[in-house]
Amino acid sequence: MVLVNRLLTSFVSLSLLAGLQPLQAQKENPFGTVTAFFEAFHQKDSTALQAFFDPKAQMSLTRENEDGSPVKHNIAFDDFVRRVCQRPDQPQWEERLGTPSVTVHQNLATVWVPFSFYLDDQLSHTGFNLFQLYWDGLHWKILFLADTRTSNR
Repeated sequence: MVLVNRLLTSFVSLSLLAGLQPLQAQKENPFGTVTAFFEAFHQKDSTALQAFFDPKAQMSLTRENEDGSPVKHNIAFDDFVRRVCQRPDQPQWEERLGTPSVTVHQNLATVWVPFSFYLDDQLSHTGFNLFQLYWDGLHWKILFLADTRTSNR
């Protein structure tokens, strides 16, 4: 009976550890959330896109005017999701990500990643995305998303 209890305890412990490994791996990889976000972006999947955002998330798009002065546009994440998902199929959008810089401390992460944005395989613009994410115990949620843009046209 002691042997059975030990085996059962070992089995339960191993099962719990096995269940935590994928969660721990996800917590250690906030960039995985960013890449999954862009998969949903390209597929125009509104349900998946909305799931990435914290309900109080904020977005800012930054640019420079023709005279070089800075401009910032704030956009509600639900408006962003609507625009992405209701866009026409043509031209086809593709955002290609470069090598990210990822910083994590406890339940907060920052992902800074360069991108190149294409319309029907033609380079439209480049820039950087800034994601600030919060680990809610199960998933990384986007708290803030900002980007820069340099026109290539």
